[in-house]
Amino acid sequence: MKPQSILMAMLVVGALSAQDSSSGLSPRVLLFGEAIQTRGIQLGPNAEDKADRQTGPGIRIMSRFADDSPWNWELAARFQSSARMVTNRDIAATAPANILDATKVKVDYSYWSLGASYVIPLGQSADFGIHLEGRNETINPKGSYSTTNGGTGYIDAMAVYFRPWVRLSLDFKVRTGPVYTVIGGDVAAAGFKTSQRVIPPMSQMDDQTMRSMAPTWAGSIYAGVQF
Repeated sequence: MKPQSILMAMLVVGALSAQDSSSGLSPRVLLFGEAIQTRGIQLGPNAEDKADRQTGPGIRIMSRFADDSPWNWELAARFQSSARMVTNRDIAATAPANILDATKVKVDYSYWSLGASYVIPLGQSADFGIHLEGRNETINPKGSYSTTNGGTGYIDAMAVYFRPWVRLSLDFKVRTGPVYTVIGGDVAAAGFKTSQRVIPPMSQMDDQTMRSMAPTWAGSIYAGVQF
């Protein structure tokens, strides 16, 4: 994905600059694993599909805006993960039956984000953070499906969704040589969500419907270093 390729280049630059630990900016490089649950959508009358929960890896770089400031800038990328849709049932409003099997369709999810945080020290070895970030999310349902009426088809659609997210974190750090080793966890919630307006056929999945699949919560654990 082009946005993530650009972001990765920025992350490399950030990682190189993070090596200077003498400035008092306390830069961090963190690797995380994040769990999300995409929201359900209507594929037919009284037929809702919600893909399984999925977990994906990511990287986050953060650093103080100024020496010893509690305010930080943050840059992150969550790499692609996927989960299968679960619908295999009749989606017709009236007879005859029209069985939709969408169990081979995967919903891919990824994002890059830019934000700021306020970090509150809890003694010498723990920090509590309040984070506000803009996430550029990509939702991509992709795979083959079949219906009784229409035979076999294939979907490979994509929607991009930029939203504000609020995240709360708690981490612990211990001195290991010239750096601190950091471990922690966080929970996050989206600032808003999109509602589905129509029930499209799988072959004509529209942007509004795909955006309505975007998750509204996330949780992650992470580990890394503070310079």
